[in-house]
Amino acid sequence: MENFVALTIVVAANVGAQLLFKLTAQQVAGETSMSGMVLRLIAVPSMWGALALYAVTTLAWVWVLRTVPLSVAYSAVALVFVFVPLLAVWLFKEPLTLQFALGTALIGAGVLLVQLQPR
Repeated sequence: MENFVALTIVVAANVGAQLLFKLTAQQVAGETSMSGMVLRLIAVPSMWGALALYAVTTLAWVWVLRTVPLSVAYSAVALVFVFVPLLAVWLFKEPLTLQFALGTALIGAGVLLVQLQPR
């Protein structure tokens, strides 16, 4: 059960970080040079939030990998590829197409199949 909680934290923190990275990218979109962008990133709170969530993701990931096979744990992380795009549609008004929806459903089904395998 504790591994399920830790794996859920890995996925949720990774999703949150990706969304914060997108928000950060929007906030520095007008910057034309890499050095200027780096300087602006230092002052953007969402960047720091994303990095903090990556730290949480890393700690929870190491916790999970102590007892869960990498092949099983890593497949669960594929849920990030489901939740991030779906939330991007809602939060950032990104397009949702039938092809996208079907691909996302297939990823979800694949994760389910791997997680339901006997261990």
